[in-house]
Amino acid sequence: MNVSKTAGYAIHALSCIGHARSRTRFVRDIAARTGLQKPYLAKIINQLAHDGLVVAKRGYRGGVALARPPEAISLLQIVTAVDGEAWAGPCLFGLEKCPAKGRCPAHAHWTEVRERIAGVLRDTTLADVMKTSPARQTSSAKSQ
Repeated sequence: MNVSKTAGYAIHALSCIGHARSRTRFVRDIAARTGLQKPYLAKIINQLAHDGLVVAKRGYRGGVALARPPEAISLLQIVTAVDGEAWAGPCLFGLEKCPAKGRCPAHAHWTEVRERIAGVLRDTTLADVMKTSPARQTSSAKSQ
């Protein structure tokens, strides 16, 4: 089970914002750094802003900034902002409803695994990801 590509892109974009030397970053700069199309990234940023993870301001002095420190943003919050509350899905097999009406042998195990994954995402912050991101390694190599 993986989170969606969009959630992965959101984490990457937020990492870029967190690594910015200034407080804000333009969407075009984030798009260039991540390799994402600007309209697609703008949609992701809009979802993140709607959930209060970033602050976006349009115009000449505009840009996108983290709404709070990276240590206060969990990966679960990012995934939920982009994919919704049902990001992991109710069924291991991707079915909307259980055809076995609760008799599926994988149901109990999938529920447990889904909760473990949610726990890891809840306990992992954007700051944790940023510590090992290529952007940090590149900037630390330049300063040496």
